[in-house]
Amino acid sequence: MSYQVLARKYRPRTFDELVGQEHVSRALMHALDQDRLHHAYLFTGTRGVGKTTIARILSRCLNCEQGVSARPCGVCPTCQEITDGRFVDLIEVDAASRTKVEDTRELLDNVQYAPTRGRYKVYLIDEVHMLSAHSFNALLKTLEEPPPHVKFLLATTDPQKLPVTVLSRCLQFSLKALPAEQIAGHLKALLDKEMIRYEEPALLSLGKAAQGSMRDALSLTDQAIAFGSEQLSSEAVNAMLGTVDRNHVLTLLVALAEQEPGGVLQALATVSEHCPGELALLDELISQLHQLAVCQAVPGSYDETQQQLAAALTAEQIQLYYDVALRGRRDLQDAPDSRAALEMLLLRMVLFTPKGVLVQGDSPAAKKPEAAAPSAEPGGKPDLRALLNSPPAAASHSEPAARPPEPAPATVTSAPAQQAAPVETLAPASADDAPPWDETPVSASPSASAALAQVEAHQAEPVAEASPVATPAQSEPGPDAEPAPEPENLAPLAEPTSEAEVATWWAALLLRLDVDGTVRNIARNAVLISREESVWTLRISPGHQVLVNKERLEELSGALGNYFQRRIQVQVEFEQQPGATPEVMAEARRQELLAQAKDTLHADPVVQQLVTTFAGRLDEESVTPKETVE
Repeated sequence: MSYQVLARKYRPRTFDELVGQEHVSRALMHALDQDRLHHAYLFTGTRGVGKTTIARILSRCLNCEQGVSARPCGVCPTCQEITDGRFVDLIEVDAASRTKVEDTRELLDNVQYAPTRGRYKVYLIDEVHMLSAHSFNALLKTLEEPPPHVKFLLATTDPQKLPVTVLSRCLQFSLKALPAEQIAGHLKALLDKEMIRYEEPALLSLGKAAQGSMRDALSLTDQAIAFGSEQLSSEAVNAMLGTVDRNHVLTLLVALAEQEPGGVLQALATVSEHCPGELALLDELISQLHQLAVCQAVPGSYDETQQQLAAALTAEQIQLYYDVALRGRRDLQDAPDSRAALEMLLLRMVLFTPKGVLVQGDSPAAKKPEAAAPSAEPGGKPDLRALLNSPPAAASHSEPAARPPEPAPATVTSAPAQQAAPVETLAPASADDAPPWDETPVSASPSASAALAQVEAHQAEPVAEASPVATPAQSEPGPDAEPAPEPENLAPLAEPTSEAEVATWWAALLLRLDVDGTVRNIARNAVLISREESVWTLRISPGHQVLVNKERLEELSGALGNYFQRRIQVQVEFEQQPGATPEVMAEARRQELLAQAKDTLHADPVVQQLVTTFAGRLDEESVTPKETVE
């Protein structure tokens, strides 16, 4: 007996064998069981998702000799003939080859006659959108009011080309493209029946290459079986499909995590020797970045290598890399030299980090975030290159790996935003850590605004560039370490001697810390309520809770530790009215300066003369004070 391809050998014969499309099979099974059958059905969807298969299953359900049922017997002569494609009352028409109106009229001439053997005469018209306009017009009347023994089953991949008059006469079902994981699971079951050895990553590669089509996946599986001599290995399937090996992309991601332009270009040169093309490499890089983002959001979703890479990159870096890669894909197709375009794209990822563009003379390693620094010490970041060269983990994408050991306790853990209570402590200090002053928040009074004027004088002066932020572990001075010198243009910051000075002292301290962006925004909207030797507590409004996360608080802790040359941990409490934050004090100062500017303009003789002579008025909305507060 000749070989039968997998797509035909394992074609579903009942709704229970159908893979996916539960929304379609459920509706049809209920209609069959309740005898609520429509006279015309339209199945739409991309190629290979089961349109014709569902139509044939429905034909068997309608004509089974055991009666109309959602589960035909499959053994009666009628079921066997429909399966073999030789049932006389199932008229299959290829509309792509019979587009003329004469063909449609010839087909409809036999509609009035009763079925020869079955219960219903079923017209299965495939690719119905290929019919001409005259053919549709000839079909309309019969499609609307067919004889009771006739059922129309229409299938198309392009329903937009069908006239609305045809759509309104049919019960339409849209079939969905199948996800790669579901296709891989079905292939696994079929290969077990065929007793063919396989590797699960190879099946997932076939599922992705099929792009939602089960028939394409089965055809590719036939090809892979022949290519690998009845053994589906990941290496053989990737070679057949022309896809990029996952380990090559992970090598490139490790180089990106290290933030060294030379290392990235060297990794690209190494990877390019084994890749079929730059566009395929970029597509796989985009896919891996998506998986890393999911791994950060849902820890334990992927294998150990991806978990370590996700820990080495910040969320901002992954989002930036994904956006740059996605936008650069169009440039790669238009570039005269795709290799040069890919190099430019990777350099763009390295240089345009979330902290900004590197200035001349800066080292990329000095600018990279702390999370990107691999370390072999316990509790630190792992050696990514050693991990990449280690044997692959047993877990795969289809079977998530076991959750790794819990990391060392973080300094601060953020609570979910929806659980905002009147007061919520993220990392409460011990009972002995009492604040050195009363925790009652200081109101943003005019006196506080006046006290901030002293801070403004320092703000206008140039500030020397601060050293890179050190981690809490690095900020501990050695026995012979000298204290860090104060910036040349800023006077040493005196310790607050009273409760009233704390808010102003905290605002002045922020001008000396090497923090920017979101971290500075968090600090400027916080009130310092407790300042122990190694634990500082901030109070923030719940409205800013979305900004607070572990990485940003660690960066703020590192900046404080670097400034004071000792280990400092920051913890946060949430309260609806935190008190006199630097931002509140700055806004009060702005309003005070604005009021002074308006009073000065109203008292100006020239302005008074213009208002009197020309009946003018002062546009107070356009007034901007000369002095501003950051």
